[in-house]
This record gives sequence, structure tokens and C-alpha cells, in this order.
Amino acid sequence: MDYEKLEQLKRLHDSGALNDEEFEKEKKKILDEEDAGKPTTVLPMGLTENTYLALMNFAMFIPYVGWIAPIVLWIMGKESSAPVNRQGKYILNWYISWFLYSIVLTVLFIIFMFSGIVSISDMNYENDQSSPLAVLLGIFGGGAGILLLLILGVGCFLCLLFPIIGGIKGLNGKTWKYPLSIPFLKVSASGN
Repeated sequence: MDYEKLEQLKRLHDSGALNDEEFEKEKKKILDEEDAGKPTTVLPMGLTENTYLALMNFAMFIPYVGWIAPIVLWIMGKESSAPVNRQGKYILNWYISWFLYSIVLTVLFIIFMFSGIVSISDMNYENDQSSPLAVLLGIFGGGAGILLLLILGVGCFLCLLFPIIGGIKGLNGKTWKYPLSIPFLKVSASGN
């Protein structure tokens, strides 16, 4: 850090040559110059950490290999960078969670829709002597099935939204834990 420049800036501020706003602005410039000179972590393919974090998230959109590309990137870069290791675990936790959610929702959808269809087919429409239970099961089963289908649709939308948010956060050098993901792989603050 260039303490001489900071001391000179402080003297100018104390003497009244710079007001508070100008002082803060110039101090920020000096500190930003210092940050720009720091070496950045270089990861596989010569990418910086921020770019690599973003690529891990955006890679989910690659046709046919989008589900495996982030995992491969994580395996390649996890030893070089704690944030890359942390983000890789977040992504893998999301993959496993979404897989389990979709299986449960699909099974429930099939059960409810099947019960609704069976109940409706058991109804006697000609002389309106259907069992009230059959009517309720038909309405509930079909309605619950449609609700589960909507929830599955929202989940698919989140599968598009979350990688975009994660990629933008990655470009800013931050890792992002996908909401609704179950922590199968534990993530510590250090990323290990």
C-alpha cells in the first residue's frame, strides 16, 4: 500500500485544500489502484477467479452437457481456489436437490392424477348416484395434480433463473448458495 500518497492526501484534507467528498474520492482511487495491482488467482484455461465462477454457473446452459460441465469445471479448479470449491459444492447440492424434488413431484403428480381419473371414471353420470367420496377424490386428485404440475413448472423456471443469478454474482467475485438446495456437501467458510 502506498502510505506516502495516503499521508499526503490526509495533509491536504487537514489543511482544508480538499473537502470531505474530494478526500474520500481520492482515497478510493489510491486504494483501487492498489487492488488492481494485486495478482489474481489463475485457474484452468487461464481464467481469473471471477470469470471461472461465472463460467461454472453459465455452463449449465450448454446444450447436452450443461448438467456435467459445471461439475467438470469444479473438479478442475477446486484445488486452486476456495471460492471455486465452494461454488462447485453449491451447484452440486442444487443438482441433487432439484433431482430429488422433481422425482417426488412427478410421483405425486402421477398418484394424484391417477386417483382423480379413476374417481371420475367411477362416477355414474346417468342417474347422478355417484359417491360423494368419488366426486371429492376426483376434484382433489385432479386439482392437486395440476397444482403439482405448476410447482414443477416453477421449479423449471428456477433452474433457468438460479444459474443466471449465480453467474452474475460470480462475475462480481462472489459465490452464491442456490436457494432451496439441500446441503448434501457441507460448505465451510474457507470453501473446503
